[in-house]
Amino acid sequence: MLKRIDPRQLTWVCQPKLYILSSDKLLIETEPFTELKPQGNSAEAVEMSIMPKGSFCFSARVDFNYHNSFDQCGFILYEGENRKMVIGTEYHNDEKMKLRCIVYHGGAGDISVRDVGSAITRMFYRIWYRGGAVRIQYSFSGKRWSDFREFRLNHPERKLKIGIYACSPGNSFFDCTFSGMTLEEENTI
Repeated sequence: MLKRIDPRQLTWVCQPKLYILSSDKLLIETEPFTELKPQGNSAEAVEMSIMPKGSFCFSARVDFNYHNSFDQCGFILYEGENRKMVIGTEYHNDEKMKLRCIVYHGGAGDISVRDVGSAITRMFYRIWYRGGAVRIQYSFSGKRWSDFREFRLNHPERKLKIGIYACSPGNSFFDCTFSGMTLEEENTI
């Protein structure tokens, strides 16, 4: 069954100073010099998480208003305590930003990248998981979806955790809103 996620029920990994939380959305203002660390839970990026059970599809809309290079936001997938995947957009300049998906293998990660126009101010993401296989999709409208990356988990028996994140590695800040979060679990996918 498709379930709407109330952001107030999510667990903070790193809570921002400025945010607005309601039953259907989370608005965050990032802080300067915050970054998603390469390994494990970040000590600085804003992050929240939920733990699905079994196979699932998680999706959400992310609206953002980037100000400076490397401002970024998106989703995280954890396998046990280890970060396994990060997908999101990262602002580069007035002409382009990057849609990125990093899949981690131990301490290193490989990246898939697509350039998109910097005029884009919202993205929709979906993470599908079934039997150790993960499929990542994105959409500009929330109606027509494109596959971006597929991979297999090393230890599918470990508990999975899905997170959302936002950070500004440079001397910058921006607002982003996560909304329309849904989780469809095992028996109805």
